[in-house]
Amino acid sequence: MLDDLKAALDATGYSFAHFGWSKAPEGDYGVYAEDSSNDLHADNRHAERAVQGTVDYFTRDDSGAAKIVIEAALESIPCAYYLNSVQFEEDTGFIHYEWVFEVMG
Repeated sequence: MLDDLKAALDATGYSFAHFGWSKAPEGDYGVYAEDSSNDLHADNRHAERAVQGTVDYFTRDDSGAAKIVIEAALESIPCAYYLNSVQFEEDTGFIHYEWVFEVMG
């Protein structure tokens, strides 16, 4: 559930916002948002609902510490996820990690 995802990300100690940017984007920050679903249909109805989305984290720390902590948080809840990309944002100097997640809705 999304509440579990929110709690797990909050427990990392890093700053995360839902569907929006951090109030202080000059520092490291994260964003998570649902963007689609992957429902199981049976007998002409939704038998199970799953929500897909992304967790994005922007940091200038190249040690990889945030990646380890965030992936541990995702592992701590019933959540399927994968690291989709790691990019260097030249205009801001941030390293941008993006995970795709799926949780039961």
